[in-house]
Amino acid sequence: PIRNEVNMTFEEIIEAKGRKIALIDLDMAYSPQRKAFPNLALMKLSAWYKKQGNDVSLNFPLKGTDLIFASCVFTWHKPKELAPIIQYGGSGLGNYDIVLPPEIEHIMPDYTLYDMNWSMGYCTRGCIRNCWFCKVRLKEDYLQAWAHPSEFYDAHFDKMILLDNNILPAENCLDVFKWLIEKRLLTDFNQGLDIRYLNDERWYYLKQIRVKNYRFAFDDMSYEKAVRQGLDLMLGSGISPSKLSFYVLVGGKEEDQAIERMKLLQSYGVDVYPMIYKDDTGKELKVNYNFDETIKFHGARGNLRKFLRIAGRI
Repeated sequence: PIRNEVNMTFEEIIEAKGRKIALIDLDMAYSPQRKAFPNLALMKLSAWYKKQGNDVSLNFPLKGTDLIFASCVFTWHKPKELAPIIQYGGSGLGNYDIVLPPEIEHIMPDYTLYDMNWSMGYCTRGCIRNCWFCKVRLKEDYLQAWAHPSEFYDAHFDKMILLDNNILPAENCLDVFKWLIEKRLLTDFNQGLDIRYLNDERWYYLKQIRVKNYRFAFDDMSYEKAVRQGLDLMLGSGISPSKLSFYVLVGGKEEDQAIERMKLLQSYGVDVYPMIYKDDTGKELKVNYNFDETIKFHGARGNLRKFLRIAGRI
């Protein structure tokens, strides 16, 4: 049987030494058909416990371990039953009050846990907005500066993925941009940028950062004006439309203007990445839009096939 000292205090768990520790990535376990995105919390736990001299493994083996930590990002990967011998965390489990202690939160992640060749982390936490479909404010509260990118930068890598939910309005935004420019790192603003906070100064620095593309979102027609102004600013500076990609929320609480938003973006020649809304169970809203098939889509084939199926084309 799995031996797990559940009676240990939190301080004893954190300071454990000479133990066998298993980390479980539930998103990876429930989606074996695809490679899961690396779990940053587990990478930090791995770095911390290895530093303390513990034996750490990912997902297996579980037998003979002293401590087991499980993390879940997506609610639809949450186990039906939670074993009491496991320390759980992650937004997918609704454990928004569980946070890593500062000494673990601000440690260099263990990139070997997922055999990565890029750096990854947050420069900010929280968000200035509180969108109905997003749980960032519930998890992380209002936008705040969190860490300098040098904290999680591995000099062996020339690529960095930033997981910030809304870095443009943050007080440390320009400092981060200047550092990325100086390091010449290929940067992926993975969660997208809020075009409503794009202005001349921010774009001056942003356009100097090495990127494959800039990701934004257009989830509601209420900020059509800001989208048009942002696109005019960027395209007017000479950047190619192919460098601009927009997430577009499809489905939700009520019928929206997804096709209208996609057509507007297509008129500028930028990439459109449809994001199908899922509820907490992973169920997608049934929609049946009629749309212009000349819309230029972008993204994984599986995601596009799913959109086309829901939209009624296949």
